[in-house]
Amino acid sequence: MQRIFILLLIILSIGCETEIPKRSSLLAYAPLHASAIIQIQNFESFRSELKNNQLLKSFRKPAFKTDFNAFVEYLQYVKPMSKSLLCFNELGKNSFEYTFITKMHPDLIALDSLAKVSTEKITYEGNTITKTTLNNRVNYTFIADSIFVNSSSELLIENCIRSYKKATVSEAMKKVYATIDETKSATILANPKYLQPLLKKLFPNATTNIVSNFGAQAALDVSILPDELSFTGIITANDSLDHSLSSLKNTIPRASKIAKVIPPFFEHFTAVTFDAYEKFHPATKNSLLDALEEVATFSFNGTTFTGFRFISSSNEAFTQLQTKPEISTVRNSKIHKNEDDTLFKDHFTPFINQFDNRHFVILDEYMVFCEPDGLRSLAMLIGMYKDKQTLFYKENYIETIKNLSDESSLLMMVNTEKFKKTFAESAPKKYQKEIASMNLEEYPFATLQFTNEKGSNYAHVHGILKRNTVKPSENTISQLLNVVLDNPAVSNPQFVKNHVTKRKEIIVQDDQNMLYLISTAGKVLWKKEVDGRILGKISQVDLYKNGRLQLAFTTPQSFYVLDRNGNDVQPYPRKAKKSYTQPVAIFDYDKSRNYRFVFTEGNKVDMRDKKLNKVAGFKFSGSENDFINPPQHFRVQTKDYITFQESNGKLHILSRTGKPRITPKKNIQFSDNTMYIHNNLFTTSDRDGNLIQIDSKGQFQTTKLPVEANHDVVMTTKTLVSFFENKLRIKDKTVELDFGSYSKPKLFLIRNKIYVSITDKDARKVYLFDSNAKPIAGFPVFGSSAIDLDNFDKDTQLEAVTKGENNTILVYKLN
Repeated sequence: MQRIFILLLIILSIGCETEIPKRSSLLAYAPLHASAIIQIQNFESFRSELKNNQLLKSFRKPAFKTDFNAFVEYLQYVKPMSKSLLCFNELGKNSFEYTFITKMHPDLIALDSLAKVSTEKITYEGNTITKTTLNNRVNYTFIADSIFVNSSSELLIENCIRSYKKATVSEAMKKVYATIDETKSATILANPKYLQPLLKKLFPNATTNIVSNFGAQAALDVSILPDELSFTGIITANDSLDHSLSSLKNTIPRASKIAKVIPPFFEHFTAVTFDAYEKFHPATKNSLLDALEEVATFSFNGTTFTGFRFISSSNEAFTQLQTKPEISTVRNSKIHKNEDDTLFKDHFTPFINQFDNRHFVILDEYMVFCEPDGLRSLAMLIGMYKDKQTLFYKENYIETIKNLSDESSLLMMVNTEKFKKTFAESAPKKYQKEIASMNLEEYPFATLQFTNEKGSNYAHVHGILKRNTVKPSENTISQLLNVVLDNPAVSNPQFVKNHVTKRKEIIVQDDQNMLYLISTAGKVLWKKEVDGRILGKISQVDLYKNGRLQLAFTTPQSFYVLDRNGNDVQPYPRKAKKSYTQPVAIFDYDKSRNYRFVFTEGNKVDMRDKKLNKVAGFKFSGSENDFINPPQHFRVQTKDYITFQESNGKLHILSRTGKPRITPKKNIQFSDNTMYIHNNLFTTSDRDGNLIQIDSKGQFQTTKLPVEANHDVVMTTKTLVSFFENKLRIKDKTVELDFGSYSKPKLFLIRNKIYVSITDKDARKVYLFDSNAKPIAGFPVFGSSAIDLDNFDKDTQLEAVTKGENNTILVYKLN
């Protein structure tokens, strides 16, 4: 993971000897062992490009920029007319100084008349050094042969005086310098050995040791565009020094395809590709890897994974390893346990050093390993791979890789939003807050690519952080979240409102009676054990009339009200006298938040206010027969109606006080469906598939539906939906589905548009239709329960939540 810091540093900030070529004559004045040298082709253009880059402009006055500008304050008064060098050297542990070199001209220095400046002359070995104090910061200048050398260190100036006439340049520097593209605004020249201390200074909380041995010398041409920070160039290696890059010398690059198993919410990944494993790691003999073409390490959900990609799914590794013990199955893919701790250990150094191989899954030509704590995330990965919802299929990733070479030897990618916290924590404490607050939404990925030239000691390098505003294609579905619970879910997941963020969250219960609240980021905010299975849906109330919402629901034993942190609200929970047989009904007659809670125990009814006091004005306490559905409240014009359905077919239509308001003329052989108001009539269906409607005088209207027994109906005031066997009828349109075991259809009215959903629980397919029975593009999707549909997050697209496989919760975005 620490190699990623190289990438972010370069993107977000800036031996044999021979004579110095004329083109690089300024190098004669550069200090030896510089951590980094930035060759700037046109100083003013470079400043302008930095000023106009949209990402850099988004920082108003960041502390790190202020500190850097103060460090090189003198340079704001320098106006070069030709190329210049800006060098950084470590002088003393964790202490760095700069040196600036350019050609002298009469107007090079233009000090501000308001600046507090004092100068004095110092003689050193017959040469004059000008000491300048500018606003209490001291720097030193030496001029020789029309070359202007300025530094924050007197020692570096003295070294320059002693060495510039006999200076030489290394063969590695000469080789990379010849590749510089001087049409670019700047070029970074760096020796990883000396770069590592500078990285440690910039990122003191990160491990940067791996950088020092990566290669010998790099030259990276920098391009700064309004919507892009990028660099291209080469880095050399030296076999005798055993550089990391040397391990790629004899390999042929291949296209990376590991993104097919990486979830889109990954933090970072590093992928190595080669034409033959034995060429990459000749010291290691392992016939199981003969068909291996790519190996990668990647991280998400706090777990690190190692992924293999073989040439095909027919190989020796799969034949042997699929006989390992099976511990579980997810989406028909077996998760195996590996008891051989030495398996593939140290086979992928120097790029992958940590490798936990205790559990793995085989997915076509891929094999993915993880630690025991990562099994939940591995199950999530399997589901996303099966549904083609991984990184490989995401539009912003597809757009990003268009900027890279088709083939690479080493590919590193960072998900900027996910990695931002890690990046911030690696920096000095005073910069952490502003780094963490960076808005990188339009810069989703930072990428670094190395492409080896077979048989050579160098690789092409390409790094890019580019504005990417590509949005998912319209009329497509993308999987937003895949959350794994501790145990199988038993309730249908539903959206509830977060009154603080105004967004939605997910509430669901597992088979151990544990209730989960899950954020829009897929994080489990809290878990709470309740005393039984929740009856029906969970409702939200505002007991204190202050905008803060609570969760209200019944189990057979208790009525709970929880605050948004999962704590019991007093005086709840309320215990049932015997056992609640229906979900609690919550009435708010006038939208005044003077709630009425109606509890059903068999044939008994009890209405309470929000303080759990009995509502004395409500006279209905039950009947002779059990109630088959929870009571319902309807407002028709100015009148309130409360309905109760008895198991013997009697329908009660009552007033607020519990007295009969309408007396139906006969009983109804109720189906399993509840009451609705449809076309201004009380409406339900009977067991024979008839639509039963009752007017204000208790008169009946009976209409035969295109259904038989064991049917479902749902409706709004104008739209009627029925389902029987495999026929879903929406108004007057019928859709024939495959035969299966279906959830009850659900009807959603969102932004004046009707949506109808139904789930084939056997085939695990979720269907979604509009009011004309036309399928919503992208459906069906994988899912095993009825969905909830709403705007879940901060954008305007709708999301659907459903159960996945056993203990997984899936959220899909409708693009």
